[in-house]
Amino acid sequence: MRLFLQKNGMDRYKKYLGLRYPTFRYAFDEFVRIGGKTIVELGTSRSFVAAGHAGCGVNDPRYWRPDEPRYWDWGAGIFTRMCALHLRDYRPQIHSVDISKEAIDISKVITAEFANLITYHLESSESFLTRFPDKIDLLYMDAGETGDGADQLHLREATIVCGRGLLSQAAVVLIDDVNIPGTSLSKGTFSIPFFLASGFEVRIAGYQAVLQRSDASPV
Repeated sequence: MRLFLQKNGMDRYKKYLGLRYPTFRYAFDEFVRIGGKTIVELGTSRSFVAAGHAGCGVNDPRYWRPDEPRYWDWGAGIFTRMCALHLRDYRPQIHSVDISKEAIDISKVITAEFANLITYHLESSESFLTRFPDKIDLLYMDAGETGDGADQLHLREATIVCGRGLLSQAAVVLIDDVNIPGTSLSKGTFSIPFFLASGFEVRIAGYQAVLQRSDASPV
């Protein structure tokens, strides 16, 4: 039976999340169902506002309007905030990784009220995964820019994750930007087949994809 959190988390932003909502919700519900503890986000939230608007990618808190979500960077999904907001009652340990100090500084402002749940890591995703000592229950793969070698980067990340056995038995893998309208580019071009060959299966797919091991308990 599917578990649902009360409508007090990211559901209030469903209209803004658009194509990411079903996969975000599925991944978060599964994290709760499996009793998850550790979340790793590869590629943190990087802007206060969406592309094309003044202040996009600029590290200036005056562009952050916490009470006006219509101005937030929904084009990127704001996973860091949505994850902490939706799962805060379960006290997850969230690790957000990025190579950009500017991006991390921006994300810290966006997630200020959830600072006790999030540890930020200023380093490459590959470096982080090579040394991370714990099991991961929810892995969000969003590092790199689509079309700029991100698909190869995701394959290298997946190789490290599986090679080191970093995922817990029923862990959830959520991959962003796998089916972008209007383009054939995908961050999951190589990582998804790699995961499938490593015993995972796609549980739900759209703009994003959610994978779990084939022998993990079904929803």
